[in-house]
Amino acid sequence: MKISFSKQTKERAFKQLYEEYYAPFCLYAKRFVDDKETREDIVSDVFTSLWDKLDTDSFDLQSNTALAYIKMCVKNNCLNFLKHQEYEWSYAENIKKKTPIYETEPDSIYTLDELYRMLYETLDKLPENYRTVFMKSFFEGKTHVEIAEEMNLSVKSINRYKQKTMELLREELKDYLPLLFLLFYRT
Repeated sequence: MKISFSKQTKERAFKQLYEEYYAPFCLYAKRFVDDKETREDIVSDVFTSLWDKLDTDSFDLQSNTALAYIKMCVKNNCLNFLKHQEYEWSYAENIKKKTPIYETEPDSIYTLDELYRMLYETLDKLPENYRTVFMKSFFEGKTHVEIAEEMNLSVKSINRYKQKTMELLREELKDYLPLLFLLFYRT
């Protein structure tokens, strides 16, 4: 024989169950999960799920099995959390071990850091004056006249340095130059 309870009776019973057992279930979850906030979230999720199920007529939680049911749910949710966390760590480790995508697939997408690294490696091959002119022109946005005055050089020398730098960049970074120019105009 199944006894049906009113919604108010279910709400009172749930409230009492939550108030009495939320903290003990958080302590129980500590057996599986170290982080306090994560444990609290897991137990809260279990109680939320229980609340949602109590609203349906097909779910009937008996007082003699309620604690065992909640305990099982907390344990399963903790184990699911750990399984997911292990998956994330495993994924992160695999990503670290993988060869960068641009080494195996030249048409791939690069991060800004990778593009800047490639640019600076190429610029390091230049004489210092060439590098300085390039940096002042593209990164600082200075005109040829301003750079010439700062470096005590002629505007013609600045043009030549910049031209030689662009030739090297075209040679070394021919596949990536359009992306690099986009970076110059962003900064």
